Amino acid sequence: MEQKKSTQKRNLLLNAALDVFSTYGFNGASLDEIAQLADMHKSNIFYYYENKEALYVEVLTTVLQKWLAPLQSLEVDLEPAEALANYLMLKIEVSRHQPKASKLFALEVIQGAPHILSILKGPLKKLFKRKAKVIQNWQEQGKISAGIDPELLILNIWAITQNYADFSTQIEMVMGKTLKSKSTYQRTIEHTIHLMLYGILPRSEYSPVTLSTEVSEANQN
Repeated sequence: MEQKKSTQKRNLLLNAALDVFSTYGFNGASLDEIAQLADMHKSNIFYYYENKEALYVEVLTTVLQKWLAPLQSLEVDLEPAEALANYLMLKIEVSRHQPKASKLFALEVIQGAPHILSILKGPLKKLFKRKAKVIQNWQEQGKISAGIDPELLILNIWAITQNYADFSTQIEMVMGKTLKSKSTYQRTIEHTIHLMLYGILPRSEYSPVTLSTEVSEANQN
């Protein structure tokens, strides 16, 4: 019973810390405000974490685990259209229900990721390379356009799907709606899947070399 109660308090603390850190960043966040939001005394924070940085790293690590979980779904024995559509839906789902987590990660990365650099260069990079290899295998099977760069494709998917969380204010201002709207959420999923799959599934009429030449000539003009 005591362990369950302790776990609940820790989760409340992590949720409160996510709210504050995602709003003010590491430097601007106050432990007093986090404690108040978690409905606990500030001294109780140090029962779970040595200092503010330790709490921040724990929140970021938890965020990163949730953020990367959908990427695990890409496996070479799956059909790319179904696997990538599912991945896109999962990523948009995270942006819809956990926007603060995405914003916190973005804030950290923009600052050079000083607190999670070892994670990015270690576990994240290994997972990234492994899943890029899955996409490469699909290419070798002729299931994905040869003109697609597997690593850049993953980065593009991250950029597109996380945009709905990181820039939710901008989206709301120009569209008048966010992913909280069921119709906008469904519209976003359908559009994103159509956009990404239309560009990466094999198309005999598409010529990367011709496109590259056209872009080069346009730049010269």
